[in-house]
Amino acid sequence: MIENAKRKRDGRLKLSPRYNEKDWNDAFNGRDAWDTAINIVEDRIKGRWLDHADRLLDEDHSGFAILALDCIVLESLWGFMNGKAVPMGGEQRVYRDMLMGFGFDRTQSDSFRCMVRNGIMHDAETRERWLVEKTHPSDAIIRKCKNGDVELNRTKFHEALKATFQDWLAKLRGGHAGLRGNMHSRMAQIIDKHYGR
Repeated sequence: MIENAKRKRDGRLKLSPRYNEKDWNDAFNGRDAWDTAINIVEDRIKGRWLDHADRLLDEDHSGFAILALDCIVLESLWGFMNGKAVPMGGEQRVYRDMLMGFGFDRTQSDSFRCMVRNGIMHDAETRERWLVEKTHPSDAIIRKCKNGDVELNRTKFHEALKATFQDWLAKLRGGHAGLRGNMHSRMAQIIDKHYGR
């Protein structure tokens, strides 16, 4: 409510904790200030979700909260990487695209989406013997146990997501034209959704 009230007071959409849509538009008003644009998107993802998940890492019993935030980051990051919002019914592709980069196979990616992401977001629990662990397995993000349980190391999952995010930022800062174009398109969609331009 406070964030929306502030937007109404000054007429600007907050894109991140430190930036608004005017900052974004100024970055492209007669110039291509990519460093500023990248900083805005970085601040959005870190300031709204990733930094909060980081603060929970050492807390016991915070695995569901971390994974809920990580799933939001994962979907937001995919949108900026691909220049569009996650399409309705397209979550399977999103999770395969992202999690296969973490070493998951297609079956594990699909199962994570259904049993962890959907379970936490819709039921506030995981499903079908998925267990969220702080430090297990110690040598992998995910492991299927002999008894049928699936252990997910939420700390390693979070680290893999952060590494993907940092790699993407490095490519943007390195001048990757396709990724920059996609990032720009996605932010334009976010602004247009609120201002209907």
